[in-house]
Amino acid sequence: MAVMMVLEGPGMTTEQYDRTNEIAHVERDVPPGLISHVCGVDEQGLVVVDVWESEEAFGRFFESRLAAALEQAQVPELDEPRFFPVHNMIPKGSSDDAGVLLIVEPERFTAAEYDQLITTMDAHIGSGERHPGVSHVVGRKDDGNLIVVDLWQSQEAFDEFARDQLAPVADRIGPMDTRFAKVHNRIRPAVPAVA
Repeated sequence: MAVMMVLEGPGMTTEQYDRTNEIAHVERDVPPGLISHVCGVDEQGLVVVDVWESEEAFGRFFESRLAAALEQAQVPELDEPRFFPVHNMIPKGSSDDAGVLLIVEPERFTAAEYDQLITTMDAHIGSGERHPGVSHVVGRKDDGNLIVVDLWQSQEAFDEFARDQLAPVADRIGPMDTRFAKVHNRIRPAVPAVA
């Protein structure tokens, strides 16, 4: 089962991130099982959001290449990665300009509520090719609620989408933590994997 991985690097610099990728040959030899990868930067530090074919696929990459690369790049200790089974994914929306990473963690928003909600949203018609963002992935947390991660051209592009399509149904979502991070890097394997 595909999983979303969220990894926080509060003490990690973009230079250390780039060096780690160089040492692990991530860009020229994309790890088996990686579906998508994005690294964002904000005032909290670096945040990496991946989608993997399985948690085990990430584990194999970590053991075989990433752990040693992190050590060699002198990356400070990272937070423990969080894994979420993928509930829904739109790998390709209508935009290709990935400027910001958006992470939304609603206080209360279940898979059933999400499924019902998207039936009323133009952005989710068909395979999602009309979604105004670059990509959209939804993971299930242990408490039954969801985490949503999107790539957008800009925060303003998301704000426009929120006004047009989320505001009318905001009462069904509840309070949420929203975090924007500037995209530093994005890796998409040449052959898209099916989530």
